[in-house]
Amino acid sequence: QQGRPITKKQLLDPFLIPNFAGFSVATFLPGQTMMPEHEHESMHEIFFVLEGTGTFRIDGTDHKLEPGMMLHIAPKEKHGIWVPEEEEVALRMAVCGVTVGDL
Repeated sequence: QQGRPITKKQLLDPFLIPNFAGFSVATFLPGQTMMPEHEHESMHEIFFVLEGTGTFRIDGTDHKLEPGMMLHIAPKEKHGIWVPEEEEVALRMAVCGVTVGDL
């Protein structure tokens, strides 16, 4: 599964609303990752866990993900996500982003 792109259902296209980087539901299957860590120069991202579990690394600190949890990633915070292969359920998260400053 690693190296396989995550599945994303786009519910609101990016920048249809100025500075709003869209709204989607992202699905990570067991064993999938979004690593190495990356950062956004001018975007806040918000993740809300709908189902499943996984790990979110923010600036070197790991956070265990559980349903009902919300995370805010500020601009320039390095972050990455992974779901261990032994998990039985996919991780599904609602995701949106807002850019700040000049585009």
